[in-house]
Amino acid sequence: MDLLTLAGLIIAFTSVFLANWLGGGELVLLLNLPSAIIVVIGSIGAALIQSTLSNSLRSLAMFKWTLFPPRYNLSNARQSIFLLAVKARKTSLVSLDNDVSNLNSALAIRALQMAVDGTDADELTERMHDEAIRLREKRESAIEFMESIGGYAPTLGIMGSVLGLIQAMANLNSPEALGHGIAVAFVSTLYGQGFANLVIFPLAKKVAFYADQELLYNQLLIDGIHGIALGKHPQRLDVELSGYE
Repeated sequence: MDLLTLAGLIIAFTSVFLANWLGGGELVLLLNLPSAIIVVIGSIGAALIQSTLSNSLRSLAMFKWTLFPPRYNLSNARQSIFLLAVKARKTSLVSLDNDVSNLNSALAIRALQMAVDGTDADELTERMHDEAIRLREKRESAIEFMESIGGYAPTLGIMGSVLGLIQAMANLNSPEALGHGIAVAFVSTLYGQGFANLVIFPLAKKVAFYADQELLYNQLLIDGIHGIALGKHPQRLDVELSGYE
């Protein structure tokens, strides 16, 4: 679990509650279920309207990366390629058939299998790099769905404030109730800004970072397999791949 994400969220929300407390505000005024509903549920609904089912489901699956991130160790990937290159040089490329399933990447597994099957090295690397980029583009569509939720949240917060003000104006004959109603109404604006800038946008940035790492990881493995298929010396290949780190 990524404890840094949890720590960041706790610090961000604590800063809001602490500032409210230091300013003499009541904690209960910040806790408003209707405001949360219109901001969170409304933003997700608006994002779903502009998206597709596949993108929204992919986005949901990637959201777990913020707490349980994928591991893309470039040093380990280089070491794996180096060992495969050594084995291929000592025996043959076909001998790597038993090592195909050991790679921690679906694209790399396919690339190595294609190399073992005798696919032209240049054709192999071109095709697999294209697939790696297409995978990154799919990830980007899912990230854009997350960011669209954050984009709608502030506007939904303003809408919640307007609804709250409408209800507050119904109590013009009671100044105390009117003041309380106006205070609660503006909580929706706070929720909209907070949900977008303290939750959605930071989490989307973190997911985008891991998507970039995934692309880099796949490209390293693909270029390494390309070098193995060409019969490059393991040491030379390792030096060439060092640029990825």
